[in-house]
Amino acid sequence: MPVRQPLPRTVSLFHDETVDSFLRRLAAANHLPADQLLPLLEIRRTKKTPINTLLEPLAAAAGVTRTALELALPEFLDTDAPDKPGTIGRPRATLRRAIQRPACRRCTQAAGITLPVTCWTTHDRNVCLRHRLWIGDGITNPDEQVDISRIPDTLRAQRHHRNLITRHGRRWVRSAYPEARKIYFTWLQSSADPFDILGTARHLLTDGAGKAPSHDLTLAMVFHPQVVALTGLLAGREWERRAVATGHVTWLIKQITLRGILLGYVPKERQDPLIQWVEQHFSLHKFAAFHRSRRVYDAFFPRETIPPSRRHEEVSAETRWSPFHPYYRC
Repeated sequence: MPVRQPLPRTVSLFHDETVDSFLRRLAAANHLPADQLLPLLEIRRTKKTPINTLLEPLAAAAGVTRTALELALPEFLDTDAPDKPGTIGRPRATLRRAIQRPACRRCTQAAGITLPVTCWTTHDRNVCLRHRLWIGDGITNPDEQVDISRIPDTLRAQRHHRNLITRHGRRWVRSAYPEARKIYFTWLQSSADPFDILGTARHLLTDGAGKAPSHDLTLAMVFHPQVVALTGLLAGREWERRAVATGHVTWLIKQITLRGILLGYVPKERQDPLIQWVEQHFSLHKFAAFHRSRRVYDAFFPRETIPPSRRHEEVSAETRWSPFHPYYRC
């Protein structure tokens, strides 16, 4: 018979933890190999097994209620109604682009957890503002998380990133952020570093083991404010409106310098990453505007969190480009 009472030792729940991470911690607390816990619960888990079949026996074994486990682990939420309390704004575990990262090591220590915790997260959660740790791009284990107290611009960029989501909508900022990173780091590859900014930063920053971060990680942390600023510019509608009205992107190019993203920026050829992104951007929206289907928008601009049931974001997505339909038909 399946286990219907708690295991000898239970573990604390952690917000947005993955099911596999929770199973590893529960197995370790009971001195079991991770691959022996599910057979003990008499659960046969395959790729086709619905994740919710694991909910009842796992809640019983962990000594928690079904509701508490359901709210802690996002994988149990994706098949439920989106207007259920505690679900709105949670990471979507079933999304193809879903992100898994180690939880902030200081947050887990404060919760009394000694083992590493892997969480589902969203693209904008790059800094733990409470503990001033970089927990975003480039982090694969908790010891690599870097204290960024000495680069306050990166801390401010985290708040700026959240404000951009409020202003422009999560779908649009989520779509623009990886493109902004790609564009900006392509620019940096052809730029010199006369003031040795990266070298200086590596001497100031240390990870959990007291070591300097890698070059790529330092690059991501130091220039995160510029990437976020570029994200906000690309996710906004002002450059789109001006480009459609004038037929060129001069205003967008000027804003790169005016906003301190890249001083003296002038694209020298059509192969410039920003120019290529603009052409692709208009092409994608042209297709989406003529195929006014929710599935089309979800394909090009996938959701990152569970939306409210009223689907305000859906209406915004499908009407955003309607004023530009005459431009497309030219």
